Amino acid sequence: MGLDQISHAYLCYCIGLDQISHAYLCYCIGLDQISHAGGTLGIWNGEEVVVKTSKYKVVAMAQLLWRYGMDIYNIQNWVQTELMNDFMKIYDIQAGGHAYTSVTDLLAAMNPKFVDYLSITIKDLMKKEGYSDKFINEMVMGALRTNYGQTTDVPAFVGVVSMAGVDDGLWSVKGGNKKVPELLVKHAKANVIEGEVKVVRLVEEDPPLYEIDYKCKNCASVNEIKTREYDILVVAKPLHPDINSIKFEGFTTEIKNFPHKYHVLTTTMIKGSPNATYFGLNSPDDFPTELLTGSDKIHFNSIGKQKSVNDVDGTSVYKVFTNTPLDKEKVKTYFNSEDDLRMVFWRSYPEYDFKADSLPPFVLHDKIYYVNAIELAASAMEMSVLSAKNVALLAHHHWTGNLDKIDEPFDVKGAADKTEL
Repeated sequence: MGLDQISHAYLCYCIGLDQISHAYLCYCIGLDQISHAGGTLGIWNGEEVVVKTSKYKVVAMAQLLWRYGMDIYNIQNWVQTELMNDFMKIYDIQAGGHAYTSVTDLLAAMNPKFVDYLSITIKDLMKKEGYSDKFINEMVMGALRTNYGQTTDVPAFVGVVSMAGVDDGLWSVKGGNKKVPELLVKHAKANVIEGEVKVVRLVEEDPPLYEIDYKCKNCASVNEIKTREYDILVVAKPLHPDINSIKFEGFTTEIKNFPHKYHVLTTTMIKGSPNATYFGLNSPDDFPTELLTGSDKIHFNSIGKQKSVNDVDGTSVYKVFTNTPLDKEKVKTYFNSEDDLRMVFWRSYPEYDFKADSLPPFVLHDKIYYVNAIELAASAMEMSVLSAKNVALLAHHHWTGNLDKIDEPFDVKGAADKTEL
């Protein structure tokens, strides 16, 4: 889901606050919010816009009910009961100091069925739950293509996370969501060293001592390599052959890249006017705020009108997600005018075509931890944050010898016994 929108729970959790009102939260931390509610939704099947909602919520719900029947109503309750109610348990679990060495154990702590969701497709699960092919092929497919660039053949867990990602209550931080990590660094009073890690070397085994060779970003010499020693390491980037260049040296048990592939996405930002005629609409004003696609045979995944990070109206900027780059002809097909265009290629999230037993661990070696292991279950900001908290708890417990809260069941009654980090 990237950094486009952000949930209230995520920001509260990042800065250590309980669930409080949006307005009071922003007041406390000095950040303003921009609501993303009130937009319109369309779904394109390659030939026509099969559904386009009104900006008025009641009318939009009636239109979706007409198209999908009770599926559109039931999905809200289903996501809440199947995912959110149990997902929210993680905040109490981690507030109680509990940590897990595997992704499956962490998911099982919230609800064991989450592990089962890693081994069944979202399409098969929703068919089992009674949802229609039309709803699955249009609405669920559309959500997955805009959130993950993939289809309803992905595992059910990431599929349900994707459906939660189209919730109407999402919002962004005024000035850009980058302010959240900037705020976290400031609150942590961390010593940030700007550089590219090249080598991780095991110097001593028991207790472990590590050397880090890194290319210094702000040094006089561009290629200058510096070395620092650490007792605990946290790897916070995908260990994938096309992404990772870090070498691990001196380990008796080899630490190597994991074989999972990452999905290559093209994000194209276009300042201009969409071609309403091509999409069968009367004018650019009729173009939906978010246009999803219901087939992987369509070149683009979604087209969404963007809000300014400073919440200033007046500029029409659209974000186009595609799995392959847009060429000039495609841009001319989808847009009448193009005043500015920016294109970014990036490995955005994993290809979700694997089983639960192939997920990477959170612990790579004694006191080396891997935050990105969680991405193989589902990639989202909330997932990264709870993974980071889990790793912080693991490091704390391993360092202090408090091992009774690692890989142990969570006791609801004992939740008041918290480990603060």
